[in-house]
Amino acid sequence: MTANNPIKPQPSSLDFQDICYVLFRHKGKIIVLSVAGILGAAALLFLKPPVYQSEGKLFVRYVLDRGESRSLTPTGADPNQVRLPDPRGEGIINTEKEILDSFDLANQVAALIGPEKILGKAAGENDLAKAASLIKKNLTVEAPKNSSILTVVFRHEDPNVAQNVVGLMITNYVKKHVALHRPASALDDLRKQTDERRAELAKTEAELSRALSDAGITSLDDGKKYAEQMLKIKEKLDEAEVDLAARRAALGELQTPSTVNSNQVVKPAVAETETPAISPEKIDEYKSEYKDLAAQLDSLQKKHMEYLGIYQPDSIVVKSIRIEIAKVDKRKRELEKTYPPLTRVNTAVAAATGSQAASGIDPAAAAAQEKASLEARVRTLREQFDQVAGKVDKVREFEPTITRLQRQRDGQENSYRSLQARVEQWSAEESVGAGKFSAIPVAQEPSPPAREMAKTLKAAGIIMAMGLLGGLGLAFFIELVFDRSVRRPKDLTDKLRLPLFLTIPYLSRNGHARGSQKSVADPNASGAQADWPEDSQRPAPALITGFDERGKMRVYCEALRDRLINYFDLNNMAHKPKLIAVAGCSKGSGTTSTAAGLAATLSETGDGNVLLVDMNLHQGAAHPFYKGRPACGLLDVLESDKRTPAQVHENLFVASVNKAADQLPAVLPRRFMHLLPKLKMSDYDYVIFDMPAVSQTSITPKVAALMDMVLLVVESGKTNQRSVEQATSMLAETRANVKVVLNKYRRHVPQWLEPEL
Repeated sequence: MTANNPIKPQPSSLDFQDICYVLFRHKGKIIVLSVAGILGAAALLFLKPPVYQSEGKLFVRYVLDRGESRSLTPTGADPNQVRLPDPRGEGIINTEKEILDSFDLANQVAALIGPEKILGKAAGENDLAKAASLIKKNLTVEAPKNSSILTVVFRHEDPNVAQNVVGLMITNYVKKHVALHRPASALDDLRKQTDERRAELAKTEAELSRALSDAGITSLDDGKKYAEQMLKIKEKLDEAEVDLAARRAALGELQTPSTVNSNQVVKPAVAETETPAISPEKIDEYKSEYKDLAAQLDSLQKKHMEYLGIYQPDSIVVKSIRIEIAKVDKRKRELEKTYPPLTRVNTAVAAATGSQAASGIDPAAAAAQEKASLEARVRTLREQFDQVAGKVDKVREFEPTITRLQRQRDGQENSYRSLQARVEQWSAEESVGAGKFSAIPVAQEPSPPAREMAKTLKAAGIIMAMGLLGGLGLAFFIELVFDRSVRRPKDLTDKLRLPLFLTIPYLSRNGHARGSQKSVADPNASGAQADWPEDSQRPAPALITGFDERGKMRVYCEALRDRLINYFDLNNMAHKPKLIAVAGCSKGSGTTSTAAGLAATLSETGDGNVLLVDMNLHQGAAHPFYKGRPACGLLDVLESDKRTPAQVHENLFVASVNKAADQLPAVLPRRFMHLLPKLKMSDYDYVIFDMPAVSQTSITPKVAALMDMVLLVVESGKTNQRSVEQATSMLAETRANVKVVLNKYRRHVPQWLEPEL
């Protein structure tokens, strides 16, 4: 992978190896804080004076709440106001816990025992408030889940004080409970409220009586009776009006000229109305039956009207009369349909006055008499209806007021009876004494004092856990939040997705890598003789920094050389010279050591000359002098007759661009472009450039595009991940071929736990 395509960093996620790395890297901090926690816990256990505790228990069966606020509700509730604890131990239990844990109760107990005994070792202390605060602090009131038991626990250095405090707390709590739920002035207030309710009830009853009197009734039931009576009168009035209409019609028929005696002959007015098909003998045969049906129908209708005044319309008697009326009317209509001349018979008069006609009474006079009687009846019924309707209207006018007063009277009456019952019960209890009605008995007397170790052990465990967790938390905080540097090869390959070329471990002064038992130097070599052949020209210590006479980096520089040559071979890069830039992301990352070591190992192959160029302009060159003389400049070393002073080893030459101190970095790329043809025409196989750190103002990004490869040296534990991302992005803009070298890598995890090559 090259820097031509910048890779977005992947989100970090912890795995087992990451956790092991954090633990081993920060094991010192974790051990120190854990030991501090252990020492703190030990100091707490051995230096803290012993504490004794006593325990008592109360059983909350129920709470008889008779406070003043309960008597203000005008509802007909239970006067005793018995409240049971709910199944989850809340509500009543929590209220009693707050009473037990109140400062007033602690102050009473402190005054009874004495502040000097409560405060103990504080000589001369006689502060009641401090003693009460100490009692409240060391007092614990608990209620087990789904239980009605209150547990009272007090801890103190003096065992006698612990037991006495629990006993007095229980005793004074019972008194305070009674005082809170049964105040002394509640009975007088209750009697006063009872008198007020009685006066309000009397006033409401007087208003209700006045409203009933104005309405003309004794209760609303009378109004309902008036309404029913009005309906019955209305039904009778309708029936009378129907009968009156019938009588008027019959009387009108009797008074018409068509009515004749039986011995007169009626001449037909129109010939077409005659029915020659029906003989007079046939009509006379059914005339008598027709008259009987008419009289029977009239009689049944009268009975029906009478029954309606006595029975309900849906009663059996009324229904049977209706059935008979229907049968007679059906037969009468059949005769009229079969023998139409029968309809000319004056059946109404004959039926109504059949007996009178037989006895010689005038039918018209009888019909007129019945009409007058029915008219009088209709007038009477109408007067009765108007009178009852007036009463109903008056009742309806006063009905809302009466209903409201009745409801108000019922509520006030219930409230008055409830208050009266409570007054009587309270009076009875006052005569006996409140102690006889205790609803919270003592389930367990204060236990003998015993040494309490649970809280001490818990506190010691918390201190130890805080030490261990503090160390772990500090380690992970530093690793995940505070320290965002590149530390492992995994950070480059997995998080930053950069190609890792080589990992160089942190080398101690004895030639061993951290976490390894093998020396990186040649075991057959010793001292200065291990690095260079005796017949070669030895470099001065100040000349090739980082690749000194002990050769600690020889193995890794040779590995870097071999990988570099192999890379060029695989990519068919056979041109000469090959330009290689070695740059870092920050100062002190080991760029100069890596460049010097790479140049030295490349010169040992014997394939050709190697040129090491120092590109650090204003920072002071790593090797500007050799044998007391300034190092050769880049232009001099490109000429074969002038480069002899620059040779420090066989096939190895050193040059610097810092020879002219007045040259600015900004003009370097243009100068370098002018020197590039000379470099390509020279007899060097490799030209190694020791570049300054990558930054926005450095020359490294400007000349990186001209290089065959750019080795980006990242110092483990020092170079920030963000700096690596920015450097890679800047080099990617020039399409440089970037490979990463991780330098000074510290291996914290053992090899058996995290295997690495």
